[in-house]
Amino acid sequence: MSACLPPNFAWPQTSQQFGGLSIAVPQPSPGQMLQLVEHLYSSASNLQQIPIATIVAAIDRAAQQWLAPDYPPRLQLLDQLPQINGYSPAMLNEVLDRMLADWRAPQIWQRLNEQFGDPLLLDGWRPMVIGESRVFGPRLTWHICAGNVPGVAIQSLIDGLLVKSPSLVKVARGEPLWAAAFATSLIQQLPALAESIAVLWWSGGDQALEAPILANTEAIIANASDAAIAAVRQRSPAHIRWLDYGSRYSLAYVSQTMLAAPNLAEIASKLAYDGVMLEQQGCVSPQAIVVEAPTAEQLSQFGLALNQALADLSQRYPASSSILAATRRSADDYEWQALSGQPIQLLSQPDQPWLVVVDQREALPTVAGRLIKLVPVADLAELAQRLKPLHQHLQSVTLVCSAAQRHELAEALAAIGVLRICQAGQQAFPQAAWHHDGRDPLRSLVRWVDLERSANPHV
Repeated sequence: MSACLPPNFAWPQTSQQFGGLSIAVPQPSPGQMLQLVEHLYSSASNLQQIPIATIVAAIDRAAQQWLAPDYPPRLQLLDQLPQINGYSPAMLNEVLDRMLADWRAPQIWQRLNEQFGDPLLLDGWRPMVIGESRVFGPRLTWHICAGNVPGVAIQSLIDGLLVKSPSLVKVARGEPLWAAAFATSLIQQLPALAESIAVLWWSGGDQALEAPILANTEAIIANASDAAIAAVRQRSPAHIRWLDYGSRYSLAYVSQTMLAAPNLAEIASKLAYDGVMLEQQGCVSPQAIVVEAPTAEQLSQFGLALNQALADLSQRYPASSSILAATRRSADDYEWQALSGQPIQLLSQPDQPWLVVVDQREALPTVAGRLIKLVPVADLAELAQRLKPLHQHLQSVTLVCSAAQRHELAEALAAIGVLRICQAGQQAFPQAAWHHDGRDPLRSLVRWVDLERSANPHV
């Protein structure tokens, strides 16, 4: 399913190629887009009347449907999506299950309580120190979604619904299917949402098509490249509220004390899982494993453990042809650099469907394919110096250290600019209530209204 539109919206369709799959997509004119955004905007008053508990329950039921292995839309998605984004069905199964778990009722209520204290502020006036207060979501939110990780568009849509904001979701070429299919399931659970949700794809940057959106939207949630975000910002009216999630850089840090840990094989297995999951395409994907003050022997032992872990993971999550090709290109590139005298050491065989390398150069560039890059540093101070040019783009760091070191090293990483510090094996899937890119996503969308208590109750 390529689109989900409110009732009575039927547009001409055209065939578009997404990876290896041809899909029919709606092709609205600027005038039709204007009608759609005006319709969504006008639905805000009705959406605001739906109790938040009713919305949460509907999301929970839809997620429960999608968790069933034999749910027909899920089976169709698992058949189609590998042809577009190169993820294996086994990996997609895990990604779907991990993301769907965050959309169950207990996790959603945890988020609402974390960010609002009293979620009933979304339904009406609630007692506060000042008197009474309540919150309102935007009358229309435009979601611009990246396609590097499945489910990003759905999470964005859910965030909009949790603040009772009608949503126009622009899905990405790299993942055009799941959001529309999930929205359809959600509307089946709560038909009242049908007037307030639109999910479709169009070619980004179409200024004529996007002008009516920018003229009517009150908020934009953008999961996209820095360049794409900047291009839309240039055209945006000043009053629009922005939540932009641009390019981010993540890594792992292994302290020196852990290189002699008796459970090094287990640590390597979890770090390899973080690197393989999402095929290095997520903002939370580790672009390097930084190793503190290793000896040559310790690097070799660590490399052996990582290779064994990657061999196991390759059986569990077979790499697609596109991932294999990217890995092969990275291996060829590193072999040539090593031959030319660069401080690079290959710790895996060139014919394997993964690559483990030691890269001692100053830069920490991004990686492609199933590549684990080990970067030795003397200490965290050296890492801070290396990461200085990237401090505005840092996101997640897996911290592998002793319990005694954890707070000290976490404090140092936070000072560098890191926004999330997690355990090995958890990097690909942040907790539901995390502060995405250092912010409260739901609180950032709403406006507060205060009804002040009168100083003189008789006036």
